[in-house]
Amino acid sequence: MTDAQRSKKHQLSRRAFLQGIGIGSTTLLLAACPAPAGSGAAGDEAPPAEEIELDFFAWGDASDIPAWEELATTYGEQYPNITVKPSISGTGVDYYTKLQTTFAGGVVPEIASFQGWEWQPFSDAGLLAPIDAYIERDNFTGPYPEGVDSIEFSTRRDGSRYLIPLQSGCMVMFYAKAPFDEAGIAYPTDDWTFEEFVSIAEQLTSTDGDSKMYGYQANGSYARDIHWIRATGVQEFDNLVDPRTAMFDQPEIIEILQFVAQDFMYSLGISPTPADLEGGTNTIDTGNAAMKYEGPWFFPRLNSPELREEGKEVEFDVVLMPKMADESRPHRGWAEGVCVPKSDQVDAAWDFVHYMGGEDGQKIYSTITGRIPNTAPLVDNFWGPTIEERFGVTNAAAFSQAFLRSEVDVIGGVSRGQIWSEVAKPVGWDPMLANSATAAEVIPAVNEGFQGLLDAHWAKQG
Repeated sequence: MTDAQRSKKHQLSRRAFLQGIGIGSTTLLLAACPAPAGSGAAGDEAPPAEEIELDFFAWGDASDIPAWEELATTYGEQYPNITVKPSISGTGVDYYTKLQTTFAGGVVPEIASFQGWEWQPFSDAGLLAPIDAYIERDNFTGPYPEGVDSIEFSTRRDGSRYLIPLQSGCMVMFYAKAPFDEAGIAYPTDDWTFEEFVSIAEQLTSTDGDSKMYGYQANGSYARDIHWIRATGVQEFDNLVDPRTAMFDQPEIIEILQFVAQDFMYSLGISPTPADLEGGTNTIDTGNAAMKYEGPWFFPRLNSPELREEGKEVEFDVVLMPKMADESRPHRGWAEGVCVPKSDQVDAAWDFVHYMGGEDGQKIYSTITGRIPNTAPLVDNFWGPTIEERFGVTNAAAFSQAFLRSEVDVIGGVSRGQIWSEVAKPVGWDPMLANSATAAEVIPAVNEGFQGLLDAHWAKQG
């Protein structure tokens, strides 16, 4: 196949993709039309549109990268004078460290990805542009429904809105179907209990021989274990937004962390240890674990059209997290998307992020990544059918129910990333995951470290 043939095939496949999700005709028509004429005299040529380049400091999850590229390409087809350049910049704490370094060096991107609990220190430092006036001007209210605290706390600070949601984030329990089928065990249901979850994981675990099967792949981090903490009916801070007091050393928290951050791996043996996971082995996506706590971004890693074509799919579905002491069954929830840093191109940056957060952009982003769109109509009418067809998920309602029960992790001047990297990981999770200290031995020190971070932050506020 020649380069020209490859290019034509790619163009056709993109066109089929866009048409398949219901935006192709509009997008392709706009791309084919010339730019609007100016208001000059009859017969005068319209002045050429200003060439604009937008640097997009982009979250680098494997499922997001093709979505960023497609959104930038599709937008550029509609507005040829604007070039959006996604700079793929990693994930997790490393991403925010790079972003801080970028700002410190005086290189300001026009757009930046943010999780709903990490942008606040940047806005507190005066680095982000508030977007309230743009929201009002463009009537962009759909992603900001009234009365949903998880979205409100994730997008607004000190009376101003900063985050443009590209997804409604929440996490539930994923289960691979094959281990259940092979063991003759019924799939879990939304009304299961923690005791039933542990029992099922024990029954599914078989680590004899060369091929191992674990009942549950533990996540091994504070962020992912927040769900288990809150499900006990207590929380680790006095307030989830701008906390002042750490409350990590409560008996309920110590007990559940002993289970999920250590006993699951060692005394019960139902989860792979960090050593078992080295080299990317013994995971749910390699076919060696039956259950995992995850979010929609994980869909493409298990069962997608591409994986099915290669015969590498892991058929799966999802359920709510099991019932525990808190009868309200809280699930973690947040808005996640992009912010517009203060720059000379705020207007142009807003136009692009408005496109990403609008219906056409959301259909592209959600289809490629599996992530939950930012409005209820798109979730009900587009996302549910799409993930069933594309990823084989039949219980989309579990995500909707989880989000209705959702609460944020922790939001404030001390970011969740700072909490993890400076205290939770080195003082708490590293020794628990290494089986070198129990939760009862390390959590009091974790609480002390958290309190130190909070005290230092508030002391700076005066």
